[in-house]
Amino acid sequence: MMKLTYFNVRGLAETSRILLAIGGEEYEDFRYPLEIIDMAAHKMNKPEFENDKKEGKLVNALNKVPFLTLEDGTIIPQSKTIERFLANRFYLMGSTDVDAARIDAICECVRDFKELYQPVRKLEGEEKEKGLEEWFTKTLVEKLELLEHNLDNDEYSVGYHLSLSDVVLFGFITQFFDDKEAAMKATETTPKIRGVVENVGKLGRVQKWLESRPQTDF
Repeated sequence: MMKLTYFNVRGLAETSRILLAIGGEEYEDFRYPLEIIDMAAHKMNKPEFENDKKEGKLVNALNKVPFLTLEDGTIIPQSKTIERFLANRFYLMGSTDVDAARIDAICECVRDFKELYQPVRKLEGEEKEKGLEEWFTKTLVEKLELLEHNLDNDEYSVGYHLSLSDVVLFGFITQFFDDKEAAMKATETTPKIRGVVENVGKLGRVQKWLESRPQTDF
């Protein structure tokens, strides 16, 4: 049985957990306890993690999480690598090498969008309020409208089968932001992206995971 190691939050491991749910794979969802001291300053209390790191138990993962431990003990670090590994395992990388490249490109675009959002997320007070307004009504809308040109249809982003990029788009719009309503509203001018997101959300295994997963702060 595989083991996915991360903190008791959604964060960088949630796309992989959704992929595992879609694949129907049994695995150990190991979660280090995480106490939030100051979210804005990224101050967290994680003694179990720090102790395992000190004892050298995480060295094969470069002392970071998430990482995936395979049935034979092989360690796979890096969240995006884990996602691609699982997508390949569950046949979610298209049927050709061109499909795989297009799927990967959409995922990388989403990663760029997330990085672009970080300075906005760190704003405070009135500046943050204005920043979020501009992000959800202008910046995100414009980025999604550009990405829309790379999607094939309003059910699947690449081809006619579920893929990693579908799951990544679903996670980005419905799981990544605190204001999920504003994120979904930003897809009003991108019917293909919205359709893909809604299609993933209708999957029974995804719905079951979202209903049964541990409730966490983020």
